[in-house]
Amino acid sequence: MSKKEEIKQELESSEEMSTADALKEYAEEEQAAVAASEEKKADSKKKKKNNRTPEEEKERALKSVKRRKKLKYGTLSVVISVVFIAIVVAINLICGMLDERYNWNIDLTSEGLYQIEDQTVEFLHKLNDDVKITVLANEAFFFEDANLKVLAETLTRFKTESNGHITVEYIDANKNPEAISVYKQNYSGDLQSGDVVISKGDLVRVIAMSNGGYRTNGPTTYLFQQETSIDYSTYQQTSSLSFVGEQSLVSAIMGVTDLNPVKIGMIDMTNGIQIYDERDSYCYQRIKELLDKNNYEVESVDIATAELSADYDVLMLCSPTNDLTEAQIQKITDFLNNDNKYGKNLLYFGSPFKSKSTQNLDAFLEVWGLKFGDAYISESDEMAAQVASIAIGTVGGIPVVKPNLEAELNVNYQSSTLPIIAPLCCPIERLYDQNSGRNTKALLSTAETCYLYPLDESAKDLDPAKAEKASFDVAVIADSTFTTGSDILKSQVTAFGSAWFIDYIVGASAGSYDNANYFINVMNTLTGKEAAMTIAEKSLDTAHITVSDSQSKAIRNVTVIIIPFAVAALGVIVYVRRKNR
Repeated sequence: MSKKEEIKQELESSEEMSTADALKEYAEEEQAAVAASEEKKADSKKKKKNNRTPEEEKERALKSVKRRKKLKYGTLSVVISVVFIAIVVAINLICGMLDERYNWNIDLTSEGLYQIEDQTVEFLHKLNDDVKITVLANEAFFFEDANLKVLAETLTRFKTESNGHITVEYIDANKNPEAISVYKQNYSGDLQSGDVVISKGDLVRVIAMSNGGYRTNGPTTYLFQQETSIDYSTYQQTSSLSFVGEQSLVSAIMGVTDLNPVKIGMIDMTNGIQIYDERDSYCYQRIKELLDKNNYEVESVDIATAELSADYDVLMLCSPTNDLTEAQIQKITDFLNNDNKYGKNLLYFGSPFKSKSTQNLDAFLEVWGLKFGDAYISESDEMAAQVASIAIGTVGGIPVVKPNLEAELNVNYQSSTLPIIAPLCCPIERLYDQNSGRNTKALLSTAETCYLYPLDESAKDLDPAKAEKASFDVAVIADSTFTTGSDILKSQVTAFGSAWFIDYIVGASAGSYDNANYFINVMNTLTGKEAAMTIAEKSLDTAHITVSDSQSKAIRNVTVIIIPFAVAALGVIVYVRRKNR
């Protein structure tokens, strides 16, 4: 390296060292300045503190304590609020899940619209079969309508109390028509939107939404019952709506879980033509509804073309207006004989509208010791006579009948304070009490103040005051017994004066007449069937509350003045107390 380069290198090194020394010196000066400033502040603070009076020092200390206290309690308040909100959210979630499982809703309605009966709860607790309830309607509808909500809540409680054995599903039948086709495989009737299907495997029961309208081959039980009546003193029409769904649902569930249902063959046609008068059809429909509701399996039978299967426990011949042929009568006789095994039943209803030419039917009944009169029974005692609305109008002079408690068929009937009436019932004459293994016994009879009202032109010349008065039988049981060894075999014919005993209106008036209850009791005893539960209907009519002017003012003062003033005063008190802490 040349001398010149060495001198240059020394100069550059000298410049770098000078720059580093200068930076170091600058940093030291800055630190000294900061230290001097802090020392100056400390001296100033110390001097200021030394210059404070004792009162100022005390005030300063109190403010410091308050600041620390506010910070402490403020933080604690935030923590408590967060924890409280978290607990409330957790409890709400838990309660929501428990409510979904156990349905903890509280029913505050006066009639308990959203509750189910204790006997229903007990029945559901004992249910061991899995049952599916399918509502053929959009679920949203049941929360938009107050009446439909009663059904939705009832279904929820059924599901909750069944310990998982009942499932509930809503299907919009209009959007999912294939859902209906699944049930049509095991249900021969018509299905439509709004129906409720109860199913267990291949067993299906269907309940209509309401009794409004007429369906030729639809369900005969329903969830809502609409009734219309006329006040004949003012000729004003009134209507009422009630919920009978709990009874219908329980009966349907019993129906699909009963492995040995009682089967009834209802003889209602001959060669495709109905055998009863059109006026009697109202009674026919109510009888079928009652049987369906009480879990009897009812099947329509054409006596001309069908074989009377031994699977039927009971045949029902309802108000035939014309005669049957000898061959058809023989079918019924063979059914009751049951290959000499007996054990079968016939339920027969007369009709005030039947033809006079019924020789074959009359001869058949006479063999069983029964003869129907060509008149209907009327009550002459105005104090005892009943006036009732029936399907064809209002009828007066209706007799009240009493059950014969000595008859075996009445042993399970619990006498009610409600009357049993016999509108348009023909008298039944018992031709004998006992004859060659056949026996007859009265089930229901009128008082001795009754007379017969003719069904022909002679009625216009009748003077009720001069008519012969007597007690008449309106229901009779006749049996035919055969003894073999220690066994007594028996078949029976149970006859009612007419189907109007279960008129469409009378049969539904459970709060006025005991006809339906008596009829089902007879059927249960006759067939050895366990009685279905009886559940009261629930009125859905809106209750109107009348509020006087003084009550209205009192309510307004409380809600508009007193309550808001009390809330505002409480807020001011809380604010002032917190501010002074």
